[in-house]
Amino acid sequence: MCDPVFIISCERSGSTMLRYIVDSHSEIACPGHLYIGQLCDSLNILLTGTLAQNQKELSEVNKKLLVISETKKIIENVIARYLIEKNKSTWCEKTPMNLEYLDLLNEHYPNAKYICLYRHCMDVVHSSLNLSKYRFLPEHVPFVQRNPGNIIAAMTENWLEKTEKLLKFEESHPEQCFRVKYESIVTKPEETLAKLFEFLDVYWEEDLIDKVFRIDHDKGEGDGRAVLSKKIRKDSVGKGVEVPKTGIPEKFLPKIEKLLFELDYGSLDSYYINKEIQLEKILVDSNLLKIRLENAIKTNRANFPLLKGIWKIIFTDESNSILTIDLSEKEAVFVNTNIQADFTLSLPTTLLSDMFDGIRDGIEVFSQGEIQVEGTDDKDKLISFGRLVLS
Repeated sequence: MCDPVFIISCERSGSTMLRYIVDSHSEIACPGHLYIGQLCDSLNILLTGTLAQNQKELSEVNKKLLVISETKKIIENVIARYLIEKNKSTWCEKTPMNLEYLDLLNEHYPNAKYICLYRHCMDVVHSSLNLSKYRFLPEHVPFVQRNPGNIIAAMTENWLEKTEKLLKFEESHPEQCFRVKYESIVTKPEETLAKLFEFLDVYWEEDLIDKVFRIDHDKGEGDGRAVLSKKIRKDSVGKGVEVPKTGIPEKFLPKIEKLLFELDYGSLDSYYINKEIQLEKILVDSNLLKIRLENAIKTNRANFPLLKGIWKIIFTDESNSILTIDLSEKEAVFVNTNIQADFTLSLPTTLLSDMFDGIRDGIEVFSQGEIQVEGTDDKDKLISFGRLVLS
């Protein structure tokens, strides 16, 4: 069997999207999280305490080699059958927790290849904070316990520790590692991915990017957003400017700057410097979006005669703007006063703009909890309203 490929990264770095991309190649199967590192560790304990222990004639070194060999046989027996079913020749594994077992993986698979996936610190922190509204990943818990009073500090330290570990492994195994950044994948997919597949010793397939979200992929753990996506998106790049820099402890700043420099990112100051420009854009967009909304609703109202009630859209960013639509009658009425609404949707102007422009999918946005809804949980009604304002 050929040697495996491992995607290694900090959580929230786009590894599920990259799994889908790699899995779309005709030669490579990339299932969901298999926890191969943890599995190797558990099987080593099992085999050391059973088969190896009774090989009295073997030295300790040879006992260890026996354990590694038997562990690989168990894993490869399953993987070989899986590859036959998938009609593919190579397998790839992307469990982020494998980062804690790199030395063990390298012992078992000394010729494996590693795709080292990086993402800007603040974008990882932003994504982690969004997830933590609902739950903490098991990998995040130790960092939250270390920083109980500052969730930004917890997610920043998580990125720092894992990025340092990843860079150290890459430095020690340069021939086995291929560095790739999330931002390069989403902004220059063909150029970036062609080099990646060349590293994996497989041909670049011209239709691969088109296949990524068109074909079925095996279910598994990971970012549910990737499951709902229809294309490689770049809308998450730079979202970390929404995280206040003041929330980062001073002691972390030199380490962040050092790692950003090593990864050819700009300084933190350069990352945040565009924030004021972006906020000015938001204020302008608020007025433009209202015009677009009103035109869309006037045009589409006849297609949704059963949609009733008073609907309020609240823009939650610095614009503090509100649009109220009365759908009680046949014609939509736009209300200038702040009246009581039956249904309220709260979202940033940037998000609504992205949905208007087709950058974000409305159903995906709702499912990710990025729009706060009050007054109804009727999905059909919400979808109808979404079509009214976005069609």
